[in-house]
Amino acid sequence: MFKHIILISFAGILCLFSTATMAQCKAKPIVKQCMALLGDFEYDSYVVKEITYGPKPKKESLDFEVFSDEQYKLVFGQTVLPQEVGVTIYGIEKGKKKILYFDESGKKSSQDFNFNATQTGPYYIEFEIPAATSPGQKGCFILVISTKDI
Repeated sequence: MFKHIILISFAGILCLFSTATMAQCKAKPIVKQCMALLGDFEYDSYVVKEITYGPKPKKESLDFEVFSDEQYKLVFGQTVLPQEVGVTIYGIEKGKKKILYFDESGKKSSQDFNFNATQTGPYYIEFEIPAATSPGQKGCFILVISTKDI
C-alpha cells in the first residue's frame, strides 16, 4: 500500500500550501479539470507552485520521489498563469540528470506526461519563468500526480 504513495519532498516549497496561496490560486477547480486526463491512473496528490515573475527570467524547481515498478502520469494545469512557463522533467540515469520531458511553449491549458520508474529515486521538475510584462505579476502552476502498477 505504501508503494502507491508518492513521497514528495519540497525543500522550501511547503509554504506553497498556505491558505492564502490556495485561495488565490483556486486549485480545486483546476485539479478537477486535470483529473479528466488521468484515464486509468489512480489519483495520488497534487502540488501548487506559486510563480512570481521578476524583472529577469529565472528558473525554479521542485523534486519528488518515485518508486520502481510504477507507472506515473503527471498532469500540469497552467490555467492561472499570466504568461507561459516552460517545463522540463529530469530523471537520474547513471548518476546524471537526464531530460525526460521538455515543453518550451507552455501554451497548453493542461499537459500530461507518462513515465515508467525503473528505479526508486528522485525526479526533478524545472520551471522556466519569463520576465514580468507588468509589475507584481503572479500566477500558479498545478501539478496532479497519479500512478498505476506496471
